[in-house]
Amino acid sequence: MELMESQTAVKKTKLNLKKEVLKYLRYWYWILLSMLIFYAGAKIYLRYTTPQYLSKTTLQFPQSKTKGGVPLTDLTTLGNGLGGDSELQGEATAILSKPILAKVVGQLDLNTSFYGVGAIKENELYTSSPLQAKILSISNPKFSAASYIVTPIGNNKYKLSEGALSKNKSEFSFGQVAELPFGKVILNLKPGRKSFEAVKVIFRSTASIVSSLEKSVSVTLPPNKGLMMELSLTGPVPGKSEDILNSITSLYNVEGVKDRNLEAQNTQDFINGRLEIISGDLSGIEGEKESFKRQNEITDLDTQANLAVNNANTNNQQLVVYTTQLDLVNSIYKASSAERLLPSNMGLSSVTEGYIAKYNEMLLTRNKTLKQATAQNPSVIQLNRDISEMRGLIRDNLMESKSTLQMQIAQLQGQLNADRTKIYNYPTQEKVFRGIERQQNLKEQLYLYLLQKREENAITLAVTAPKAKVINPAYTIGIVKPDKQQITLGATLAGLLLPLAIMFAIYASDTKVHTRDQVLAHIANASVIAEIPSNENDAKALSKNDFTVFAESFRMLTSNVKFILRSRENGTNGGVLLVTSSIKGEGKTTIAINTALAFAGASKVLIIGADIRSPQLHRFIKESKKGLTDYLISDDSSPESYIVPSGLHPNLDVLFSGAIAPNPNVLLDMKKFDLMIKNLKQKYEYIILDSAPVMLVSDTLHLMSKADSILYVIKSGYTDMKMLDFAEEFQQSHEFNNISFVLNNVKPEDSRYGSKYGYGYFADEKRKK
Repeated sequence: MELMESQTAVKKTKLNLKKEVLKYLRYWYWILLSMLIFYAGAKIYLRYTTPQYLSKTTLQFPQSKTKGGVPLTDLTTLGNGLGGDSELQGEATAILSKPILAKVVGQLDLNTSFYGVGAIKENELYTSSPLQAKILSISNPKFSAASYIVTPIGNNKYKLSEGALSKNKSEFSFGQVAELPFGKVILNLKPGRKSFEAVKVIFRSTASIVSSLEKSVSVTLPPNKGLMMELSLTGPVPGKSEDILNSITSLYNVEGVKDRNLEAQNTQDFINGRLEIISGDLSGIEGEKESFKRQNEITDLDTQANLAVNNANTNNQQLVVYTTQLDLVNSIYKASSAERLLPSNMGLSSVTEGYIAKYNEMLLTRNKTLKQATAQNPSVIQLNRDISEMRGLIRDNLMESKSTLQMQIAQLQGQLNADRTKIYNYPTQEKVFRGIERQQNLKEQLYLYLLQKREENAITLAVTAPKAKVINPAYTIGIVKPDKQQITLGATLAGLLLPLAIMFAIYASDTKVHTRDQVLAHIANASVIAEIPSNENDAKALSKNDFTVFAESFRMLTSNVKFILRSRENGTNGGVLLVTSSIKGEGKTTIAINTALAFAGASKVLIIGADIRSPQLHRFIKESKKGLTDYLISDDSSPESYIVPSGLHPNLDVLFSGAIAPNPNVLLDMKKFDLMIKNLKQKYEYIILDSAPVMLVSDTLHLMSKADSILYVIKSGYTDMKMLDFAEEFQQSHEFNNISFVLNNVKPEDSRYGSKYGYGYFADEKRKK
């Protein structure tokens, strides 16, 4: 027994993966059917789903070579480049602006679309449409879209259907203005087309198409690839998607050139205005400079200032010379007042110097003569007369020289004063003049700068280079939706997972007991001694020479019971077996009767209907009128008269429950019942008590102390998991160590062996017999 319990404890925690898998694989046909249905659905979906193609185009923006922060160099940007990623982000938004998209709609005439009418799906006829349509005006401001079927009716006419037409008129002529509820349209046959099949036309407002393009056109900025921009569009018609992308890039460049030219034109107007203002300012400054020069008699201020300084220096030097000469003349003039030699070679005039030299010579001659003659000598007298005349001439000449020198000194003094005045006024004149020149230079520089920028701006106006270079014109990569492989595999996988999920949900929500492992997992140290297979007839009893799995399971049950009974201390064969369950309907009576029949093959067996409240033995054996309750309340000392043959086996007798009593607990607790069991053990090797469920009534508790072994029946697919908790609690609270569990109504797939081994073996045996 200890060996069985230890093995049971090990199996309690072991996961039988194969069994779990087989639990799902038993419904393989449903799984296969589900996979086939989903696979077929995917194929149908792919067959009638319009494929979506991915189209792309790539733009490259030039890098700007200008840098900010340099004064007067940012007045206008002559190039088309961008400053960096932040500006590129702004251009990514600007390229999908509503005005550009609205122009795309008008350029490609996207307001009207034609579709081929099909039974299941409709294909857009982008360039292959036989008709042309144009919305002339929209009268309904809330108009978004409207669709009609265009059907030719001959005589260059057509009929519109699927729409409420104004004035109940649905027939129109090609080229005629058709008044529809939302506005006026016109339809024409394409050149060269005379007939066509019915087509579907959809009219859409520009606002709705622009909104759709904003959502469908994707703008990405590839990282680490410079100033690159990639536009992509997914649609059912590759040519249409490519035309839309090419139109967006073309109009974006056109708008960029217009914006740049508008900016350049505004810049040119600004420059011209400023040139007029600066030209006037410059003219005024030049007039002010001219007036200042005239007033101050200036031709070149620096030259004149240098000349004044040089003149002043020269005049100072000349003044010193003249003053010295004047002093010399005065000195000679004073010396000439007496007859004496006068100094010569003193820098006087040549005439004066000649007179002085002659005078000195005459004076020396006279003095020499006086040494030889007297004063009355005629020669001396003549010399004195000549000397006197010469001295007079010298004095007169000195007076004239003096006057001349004084006049020259006065002139030099005046010139020196004038030069000093000019030198004194020079700083102020220079300050004023430099202020005028500074204004003039500033205006001239600004004037020249604006002239240069006007020429550069004129070049910008002449340049029509696009804002961005189209690296890759719009091209189509291929079909991106639907992904056939992904949808097929996904649908097949969904077909596989759906039934598995349903079965998992069913298994997860199933609170019933099904397998032996579930019993072992819930009840600690439980001993499941038998698994009784399911049987269509709940009231089936074993027959003679029965070799079915059902019969063999009871033989295994009796073998385990015998093992349990022999392992007890008395070591004797036979004993009292109590068969019970948690609730009604778990098959305890079936287990009891068939266990009794299994024992009856080699032993004398008595089965007692101890379930007085709801007896069930009559379903297997013809019921007798008297039974256990009749014996217990009678005065008979022996129940022999109340025991009847079962009719199922010669070794099996039956003691029915008898009349239904109001007090079963009292009757089963009588000493007479204990004495009856004790006496019956002398006659019967096995006594089986078919008792009431222990969860509903307490009748069985009185019988458990009298039983050598208790068989606790659990019905697979019927007993709730909560009943196992009750069974465990019941076992532990009453400390019954002789309880063994029997799992009843087990399906082949829930048994330990499964149908592969058990049913196959016994079926082969049956065929052999």
